[in-house]
Amino acid sequence: MMDPESNENGTSSEVKTIKIDGRGDIWSVAFLDGMHIVSGGAERKMRRWRAEDGKEVETRIMHAASTVRNIAVSPDGQWIVSGTSRGAVLWNAKTRETVAEFQGKAQASVCAVDFSPGSRRIATGSEDGSLRLWSFDGKQVLETWQHDYPVVGVKFSPAGGRFIAAATQWGYNSVRIYDSWNAHLLVDFPVRVNSIRNQSLVWASDNTQLLALSSNGDINCLDVSSGTTLSKWRIHSSRNPTCIALASNGAFIAASDDFSVSFWDTTTHKQIGSVIQHTDIVVSMSISANYDIVIGGGQTITLWSLRGILPSSYCNDIPRKPETWHTQVENADQEEPREALPQIQVDDPKEKIVDLEKTVQELRNQLADSQLAANEEKDRLSEIIKSFGEKDESSNSKIAHLEKTVEQLHAQLVSSESTADNLAQILGVHERKHHCEALYSEGRIIDAAESLIEIANAVSEEVRTNKLLMDWLAGEFRYRTSEESTRSLSTDFTHRCISTLELTGDEASNVEKYEEALTAYATALSLSPSTPNAVLIKWARIILIHGTVNEALGITTKFQLPRFGIYQTICDILEGDGHISEAVECFRRMRSELSTDTTIYDERAQWELGFQRRCTIKLGKLGDAAMDSGNHGEAAKHFSTILLLDPVNRLDVLIKRSKARTSMNLWGDALSDADEAIELNPSCHRGYEMRHAILHGARRHAEAVEAFHIMLLKLEESPDERIRELRCQYVDATLTIRRTVEQTIRHMPRVLIDTATGRLYDKKQQAEAFEALPIYSELVSSMTTKLDYALIWRTVKEFYRYVMFSHRWEYDEPLLQKVENISIYELEASQANIKLQRFCSLARSLGFQWAWSDTCCVDKLNNVVLQESLVAMFTWYRGSSLTVVYLRGVSSESRLPGGIKGSIWNTRAWTYQEYVAAETVQFYTEDWKPYLGLDKFNHKESPVIISEMQQATGGSVQDITVLRPGLDRVREKLYLASMRQTTLVEDIAYSLLGIFNAAIPVIYGEGNRAVGRFLEHILTGSGDVTILAWTGHAGDYNSCLPPDLTVYSQLVPPHVPQPIETAEMDSVVTAFRSSLSDLSAVVTLQDHLNKLPSPSFTASRLSLPGIVFSITELDDTLGSGSETDVRPYRAMTSELGEVEIKTRDDLARMKDLLLIHPWISPLLDQEFSDGASALDDTSRALRLVARLRQPFGALLLEPLSHARYRRVAADSLIMVQVREETLLSELMDGIRTVDIQ
Repeated sequence: MMDPESNENGTSSEVKTIKIDGRGDIWSVAFLDGMHIVSGGAERKMRRWRAEDGKEVETRIMHAASTVRNIAVSPDGQWIVSGTSRGAVLWNAKTRETVAEFQGKAQASVCAVDFSPGSRRIATGSEDGSLRLWSFDGKQVLETWQHDYPVVGVKFSPAGGRFIAAATQWGYNSVRIYDSWNAHLLVDFPVRVNSIRNQSLVWASDNTQLLALSSNGDINCLDVSSGTTLSKWRIHSSRNPTCIALASNGAFIAASDDFSVSFWDTTTHKQIGSVIQHTDIVVSMSISANYDIVIGGGQTITLWSLRGILPSSYCNDIPRKPETWHTQVENADQEEPREALPQIQVDDPKEKIVDLEKTVQELRNQLADSQLAANEEKDRLSEIIKSFGEKDESSNSKIAHLEKTVEQLHAQLVSSESTADNLAQILGVHERKHHCEALYSEGRIIDAAESLIEIANAVSEEVRTNKLLMDWLAGEFRYRTSEESTRSLSTDFTHRCISTLELTGDEASNVEKYEEALTAYATALSLSPSTPNAVLIKWARIILIHGTVNEALGITTKFQLPRFGIYQTICDILEGDGHISEAVECFRRMRSELSTDTTIYDERAQWELGFQRRCTIKLGKLGDAAMDSGNHGEAAKHFSTILLLDPVNRLDVLIKRSKARTSMNLWGDALSDADEAIELNPSCHRGYEMRHAILHGARRHAEAVEAFHIMLLKLEESPDERIRELRCQYVDATLTIRRTVEQTIRHMPRVLIDTATGRLYDKKQQAEAFEALPIYSELVSSMTTKLDYALIWRTVKEFYRYVMFSHRWEYDEPLLQKVENISIYELEASQANIKLQRFCSLARSLGFQWAWSDTCCVDKLNNVVLQESLVAMFTWYRGSSLTVVYLRGVSSESRLPGGIKGSIWNTRAWTYQEYVAAETVQFYTEDWKPYLGLDKFNHKESPVIISEMQQATGGSVQDITVLRPGLDRVREKLYLASMRQTTLVEDIAYSLLGIFNAAIPVIYGEGNRAVGRFLEHILTGSGDVTILAWTGHAGDYNSCLPPDLTVYSQLVPPHVPQPIETAEMDSVVTAFRSSLSDLSAVVTLQDHLNKLPSPSFTASRLSLPGIVFSITELDDTLGSGSETDVRPYRAMTSELGEVEIKTRDDLARMKDLLLIHPWISPLLDQEFSDGASALDDTSRALRLVARLRQPFGALLLEPLSHARYRRVAADSLIMVQVREETLLSELMDGIRTVDIQ
């Protein structure tokens, strides 16, 4: 097989094709779903194949009893029906098991099968000419239409399945359209179709048009509504057209001719794409929704992807409207449908009168003959008695014989006299009959009919035996004498009256004289049970327009018609006129009245089934339309009416009515419907889905969530794979909300105070608190198909807003162990307890659920918790919605600024971190009133507060408003912290962990070593050697680090060389260029300095890079004093010259002292801060040399063992400067890294 090549339509040359060995002659193929194909044929088996690769699905092959002639798959893909040589069989598509068998009386071969759109009915066409409509289970034949020739095509209309198209073959070629609701033949098209089984008919999606493939290769577009042929177009060379198939979007059809399949535009009727070839004559084909086509014929099945054969515009989901299928062609060959409507003839009344007069005379003659016969019988009896008397016979046997003869003769005599009396009665009736005829001839039809009714009610049983009279009264007495055979009414007077009354009613109705029309029709209906149903329909239509159903039913009690027929007619009219609710009410009344009537059970049951089905469909459409238009009350009314009919789809209707009631906020009624739906099918998810929607609308969110979770469980547990797949349409917000809660509280304090209850809540309790809120259930209930992450985040964040407390600790603060099992509001009165209680009450009054105080919300006995709290405290304050600052000692009576600066709160190290970390702050005086009466929510934005905090802290606006944690601006942050106090030495360091975003082990009891470890962490992480720029005593951790932070009270340390102004720098560089003979040495010096490592600590030892200068001479005679006094020294170095040193250490006892220039990194950083990065290497190196010759503060080092040093603490700055005559090579010799401990 060759793939089609690319053509002008833009189709691809690479076409997906699969060839399958059908394992026998293939007679029918169809798509089972988008993934499988089903085939059947002469081997008496139906096989399934994977559409992806053509491999057979071998699990449970479907074995048929005979040749499979045709296959149909239900629209929902759950069922398969096969037409075989012995009938039809219904299969479960999933289990491949037989579900039902459909067999006629003679088990004729079934040529065609089809499912209704709802899959609840099945149509079969057989070789015996029968078209049968079956119930789904095959137990009931709903309707049978008989044809003279085989039915080779059967197709349900797609929209509702009301119409059935049937194609016959051979002697009588036609396509007939039937109404499956009332079994009427609607139209008969004279089209000769191909005999290939069920492959010649295709419906349009709107039920109005039918495509029929004729045996000459024409496509006939048939208009069902008008009964005309709209158009024809030739699709092949007419060699052997076999099949057609329509794409799901209606844009094109596939048509086969012998071995080939071509494709045609349904609007232009022109061929599109490429022609594909099959290995044998094509006998069956089908197009999937994915635009694949499967072709069967011979022993081969081929599968083609049409996306590579047809232009892309044809393979999309945009539907082609059926009205575009045909074009108006002049002088088109229009053919009228075949129909045969019976015509009613009315006899001449004058001829009837003559006939009746003859009958009267005949009866008179019969009466005379009867009287004569009676007299003759009397004479004969006398002679017999006399003859017996004359004979002399006394034997007992003769006497007995004589007595018996007398009895017989006496009976004959009585019979003769009775006959004469009956004939006299009949004569009287005939006289009244003549009167009826006279009234009729005078045009007094109503009077004639009423007289006829009187005659019918008056005559006796004996009169009914008179043939002539019964011929005249045939219409009336046929009802009362069930043994008489049915005969035409064309010759009897009753029928003439009925016909005339009908015409009279018609004439009155045409001129809108409805009262006269009703009288005429009612009189006709009172005459005979055989009155044509058309009269009842006409009467019912008028009275239902001008009266009520109850009035109509009351009048019908006088009619000589079966009650079922009356009810049936009224119900059908009401239904047909769109008064469905009234029709249903009439139907229910009929059921109640005729509940015990079984005389016409089969006929009535069949009509009731059809009526219920039609009304259910119509009411469903009305209800759906009302729902779409927002008329929910009307929709609920229609659905309620459906439920009165006890429909088979009761669960669906309950769900719809529940939706309508929900839209009207009728929560109770809607919930009752949902619960009934659940009771009908507890395993179905739909009832729970509706229950959730109702409870959510009624704001009963907790119950709604429960119903929603049950619904999800039902979806997951469904045995139906398609139902299980629905689970992916829903989302459960529970996990998302929990994750959001976890992410939110992860960065919050470990323990918080619930301001409502005063209880402490740990992380678990905090999370559980949100799930206990109504808003939690509301969120879960409102997000069943799509998660609103933003709403979840906002809601969770809003709930977990918390307030932090910043204050100066006092005596007997309530710790965690004291309040962990009670409410803080239950604490006994004390200054510290009242402060905590007032803080929580304030937070509650401001609308906050949560509050935190460092007194009771940190377990200080747990080192892990304490470590976490100290490290995370800055983050907690930064993440708070508000920080309340309590100013003990500041009175609300003062309205002048300055209270903060003079408060004890402003002196504490911890409160500094708390203030700069918090984004929103409120200050309160000792009597819990806003400081200075401020009414801003965020006091931190107040200019008064900003000014006062600048004065109180000595920091810039940036430092006190938006300070960012981290290792930047190290010296500035140390400067701001240098004036703060702590009770414990270690807290000097720990109170700054958050500001520097640092994490070091918290070890209380180690003293100033905590400061050393803290500064070690900062120096190692930042590389900022200005931490070493201090004078005074060294700490215990390392000789280069101070014992506290008070040494950083200078914002800009003088140790580091100051930047040189641009003009001065340019002048110096110019001078260097002229004075230095070897500029390459300058670049080499810069390279050496750039290669120095960053300062770092290892095991409390500092590796410090820099330029080292050896002290060659030391003069200790400048002054004297005790060992604790500061001693002045004069030292000499070759590179720096004379140096003055003041220290408490005895330098005279030390040997090989060094001075080090450690400020290399600040000097190198200046290379990029003053625009030098754009210069050449030599220029940058010269600028560095200029900075090296600036004055700087040197560090004094004492050598120890193992090439280690100790910094000798100086009480004043050791300010030095490189001499001008110092060679660059001398500086390069001093570049190294020293270890200091």
